[in-house]
This record gives sequence, C-alpha cells and structure tokens, in this order.
Amino acid sequence: MNVMKVQEAIQIIKEQILQCERDGEMFDLPKIENTKVEINDLPNEGADLLHQEYKINFPDGEYIHIDYHSKDKCRPFQINPDRSVILVKCSLPELDFTCSWDEKY
Repeated sequence: MNVMKVQEAIQIIKEQILQCERDGEMFDLPKIENTKVEINDLPNEGADLLHQEYKINFPDGEYIHIDYHSKDKCRPFQINPDRSVILVKCSLPELDFTCSWDEKY
C-alpha cells in the first residue's frame, strides 16, 4: 500500500478546491501523476446543473473517488450564485472529506 501517493493526491485535490473557492470556479480535476482517471457524467437530479464522478486509480490498487455537483441555488425573484458540492472518498477512509463553495455569478 502506497499511503504517501494517496496522501499527496488528496493534497493536490484540496489545493485545487481551495483555488476554486477563492476564484468562485467550478471544480476541474488537476493532473495526478501515475494514475488512471475515469470521468463520468452522471444524470442531473433536482437542482443539479452538473454531476460528475471522478475515479482515480493507482497502480497498487489504491483509489480516490470524487462525486462533484454544481447546484442551482436560485429561487424565483432571487439571484444567488450556484453552489459546488464535492465528496471525496478514498481507500484510506481517514482522508475522506466533503466541501462546498459558492460559484461566481
């Protein structure tokens, strides 16, 4: 088990999320060396504008799965930015986390 590689990848993902929070941007998976990445567009449900799944697989069998939503927060006669919501789970459960932020108008 290569714990260090998973931890490094989680750190790269967290840094990307921090940048998205600062800039009010949607999430875009950064390049993570020596991994196989599968990106799936999932059906939108409810207020989802975008629903994507990222599966990052390491050669030794370790993995990171990301479930990402961009949600519409608008209500009639009220303008709010959309909201990004991300759930990250991996083969090391102690590194799992969730995060959300407002996107720019």
